[in-house]
Formats: sequence, C-alpha cells, structure tokens
Amino acid sequence: DDLTVPAGPPRLLFTASEAERIVPGPPVMGKPSFVTDGPFMWRTQNGELLMLWAAFSAQGYTQGLALSSNGEITGQFRQVEPLFRKDGGHGMIFRTKEGKILLSLHNPNHTPQERPRFFEIVEENGLLRRV
Repeated sequence: DDLTVPAGPPRLLFTASEAERIVPGPPVMGKPSFVTDGPFMWRTQNGELLMLWAAFSAQGYTQGLALSSNGEITGQFRQVEPLFRKDGGHGMIFRTKEGKILLSLHNPNHTPQERPRFFEIVEENGLLRRV
C-alpha cells in the first residue's frame, strides 16, 4: 500500500531480442546489447492491454508496441506493428481535452537534438495506429 515493498516477485514480460525488427544497440563490455526502454502501458476502450517500449532497429530508435494475450499484465506479450520507426522513443499516450489520442515521444534520439513530437493515433480492433 505504501510502495515500501514489492507486491510480488519480478515477472519477465518479454525480451527485446524476441521482436523481429530489433537489432543490438551499442556494445556493452564488448557484447551486443538489447534494450527494452521506456515502457508505458495503455488500456484500449475495448479492454486490450498494450505496452509501448523503445529499442534499436535498422531505422534507428523505434517505438514498439506489444499486446497482452489476456488483457492483463500476466498475459503473454506479442509484438505488433510499431508506432514509430524513425529514431524516436520513450513514448507515452494521452487524451486531449477534445478526446483525441496523442502519442508523445522524443525525436531524434541524438543529444542535444532531441525534441518532443506529437502524433495523433486511433484505436482500431484493440490496437493503435498513427493517423
């Protein structure tokens, strides 16, 4: 209740290397590295649970999207079509006062050029896609 102890043991949702589009990032201690960076959970209006996450791909930093098999954090997460492939990540989703759904992320993934970018997205068949 007060966040001083975990609610339970850690649970592996998936690894970056499971996604076909993901490539190793910069080496760490001489070994290829895969990252699952900046996770953000979103529940669609029809109850699907999606997770945004970022990792390296051939197009640069990519904003990935994974779908839970049972609509809960305990489900198996399947990788679906990414929301952004052209060097941006750490995405979050929010609704505007007018009811539009926006994806915010940083782009490009190169300091100090990183800037916030906003894209309208829609929910379709339990998934998200950019307009």
